[in-house]
Amino acid sequence: MVKADIEPEVLAARARDFGFRLANRDELQAAVSMAESLIDGKLASVDAISAMNVQTGMTAWVTGDPVDGIFLTIPLSADGEAAVRNGSYLPAAPSSEHLATQGKDIAAFYVGVYAGSSREARKKIMTASAVLRVEMFGVFPAYARGATEDGRRSMLSLGFQEFEGGLPDLFIQPPFQTVLDQAS
Repeated sequence: MVKADIEPEVLAARARDFGFRLANRDELQAAVSMAESLIDGKLASVDAISAMNVQTGMTAWVTGDPVDGIFLTIPLSADGEAAVRNGSYLPAAPSSEHLATQGKDIAAFYVGVYAGSSREARKKIMTASAVLRVEMFGVFPAYARGATEDGRRSMLSLGFQEFEGGLPDLFIQPPFQTVLDQAS
């Protein structure tokens, strides 16, 4: 298992290139409401997502003014990845031991949601997620759950595979770079 660091400031600067920023509380409230209506389901509470964002420094990303897109990326510790794989991870309220802290010792990523209310927002999300995955997250496995049929199709088109075991409806995208590849 690879553990590596990502500087939150470097990620934030790259995310800005695609029109994303870390959400403040009001933006997060708007984004969660929008995403829940789009997926016809519940996400973690704004308080829980805010706490994840404080610990990780890189979880809750939004785009638009007013907010029309959200992308939740949760960097996991080694214990967090193990919990996702064995089904004990709680996406709506993860244990602090399951989360990486300020970009240090990341073992994997869990994608909480990506949702956009407009075609432009969805295009930004897909572009940002693909580029960031290649440029910054390629050494890590990424996990996500299929909340909707469109989401499942999207994950399959991005190279995710169904994962047997773990959380229900779990998908994985294995790492495709080594730390040395990423450094060059």
